[in-house]
Amino acid sequence: MLFFSIPIFAVVVGGCNAFVHDGDAPVFTPDQADVAAEKANAGAASAGGPGASIFNQKCAVCHQMNGKGIPAVYPSLAGSSYATGEPAVPIRIVLHGFQGPIVRGSQNFNGVMQPWQEVLSDQEIANVLTHVRKSWGNNAPAIDASTVAKIRAETKGKVGGFTESELQNVK
Repeated sequence: MLFFSIPIFAVVVGGCNAFVHDGDAPVFTPDQADVAAEKANAGAASAGGPGASIFNQKCAVCHQMNGKGIPAVYPSLAGSSYATGEPAVPIRIVLHGFQGPIVRGSQNFNGVMQPWQEVLSDQEIANVLTHVRKSWGNNAPAIDASTVAKIRAETKGKVGGFTESELQNVK
């Protein structure tokens, strides 16, 4: 049984191109595609510093582009005392991840954040944390790569994500 007419089917299959098509789609060579991607990343970085593009690629899926997280699933970074407080805390969280229950405001969270120590360099971690510390109304000092390197060395034997109780006395 056919549920819709052929013209509607053609529009659905044709997608928006049926409405906005004004010529052939551009064809990029691999080099041109790389240049376009670099320009897009540079635009994101210049709009929010070098950590913005890293945040958008790695963190925004959970913490959202506005830094407010997802209620009862992923905590907000906007106004977060962990994000804006003692730099060793967010560095540890990004390096090794986070696990277990926390309460922020009236929201309960009990999840796991993956570790990024094998994926991000010290400079990338410094950049993304500086972005978080300066975005969405946050106003905390920048973090530098040497501080990340120091914390990475101090915590290199850490297995598993940090818990809230492990982070409460970090200095």
